[in-house]
Amino acid sequence: MSGLIKSNNIGGVRGGRAFTIVELLVVISVIGLLMGLLIGGLRAAIATGKQTKEANRLKQVLLAWHMYSNQYEDRLLPGYLEQCMGNTGVQTGPQGSASWQVRFRNKRGQELAPELCQAYPWRLAPFLDYNYDAILGWRLDIAEDLDTALALETEQVQDLPECLASVGANMDGAGTELQPAFGYNAYYLGGWWRWINSTPQLTFANSTQTQGGTSGSNVVSVTALSQSNINRPSEIVAFCGSTFLNASTNPYNKLNDTLAGAPWVVPHKLGPTDVWGFGGAVLESASLTPAEHAGGDALSAAVPSAFRAWLSPGPRVLAAPAPQGDIGHLMVYQSQAIPFERYGKAVSVGCCDGSVKSLTLKALNDLRLWIPSADSAQFSHTN
Repeated sequence: MSGLIKSNNIGGVRGGRAFTIVELLVVISVIGLLMGLLIGGLRAAIATGKQTKEANRLKQVLLAWHMYSNQYEDRLLPGYLEQCMGNTGVQTGPQGSASWQVRFRNKRGQELAPELCQAYPWRLAPFLDYNYDAILGWRLDIAEDLDTALALETEQVQDLPECLASVGANMDGAGTELQPAFGYNAYYLGGWWRWINSTPQLTFANSTQTQGGTSGSNVVSVTALSQSNINRPSEIVAFCGSTFLNASTNPYNKLNDTLAGAPWVVPHKLGPTDVWGFGGAVLESASLTPAEHAGGDALSAAVPSAFRAWLSPGPRVLAAPAPQGDIGHLMVYQSQAIPFERYGKAVSVGCCDGSVKSLTLKALNDLRLWIPSADSAQFSHTN
């Protein structure tokens, strides 16, 4: 009988060894570490996928840009046309001047308001076969649905500048005009055209150049107006990721990838004016106030009315300034559209030869990548 009792003693249980708390904690820690590695890998894969999609969209924009030049006898797409077109015959622009007398339509064949075609997107859209994904793809990465994306970005247009005062916040196409994923190197390719004294005038048309620290004697335009004027097409930036940021006395730390795009982009120095750079120095100009990041994004009163709040995405702005004096962070000295590292730590850059590359902001801090006539790191020019 005692033998039976011993045989039914589920052998080994009474003498078995259970896990200790330390062992359980070690196992849990290992599982947590593996999960962390897995999640990190997934995030990296998602980011890589977004970067690849962004690069493909940029290639489409570059192809359309070249198609424009092929159709218009090598001429470059103008970067900005103030009061760019007339709807019926000769219209009057600012100060009673004649308008550009050109028209553009959307995919449905409806004629677009002149105010919607001052920046490049709608003027390039026909050469993209109205592929909105190439222009507004960054919004799809958030909203997933193209129709929803179009509605969202149109609703975000607010506080329109004087030149777009007649454009309603819900006007069809307003967001496409103001918030594309890629900014055009508008000042130095195709040109920034304005009506002055009843005449269309090119910004920087009569600039004095400085090469290698020596002031130039010739007064020339630094803007390329045709493909054949572009030196080093494999290096010159045509389009790149862009967003509009306010001038701030504090450096920016990290920008959220949901910030709205901008239709143009400028290098760190625009003419003689410093626009953006790196460091933690306090701005000297008292008129440039720090950006407000709670709710609406109030632009500095120092910004010319033609630029003010073109691209303000309201409460979606999540870019918080870093602590003052933090050397190495992005500084914005003038409220402007600047290169934007939307995904990862590099800017998607489309060059004039059609190639696409990833460059850091510090690498883009070189005017030779922006101005075809720049041939030294010390290049500069006057207004």
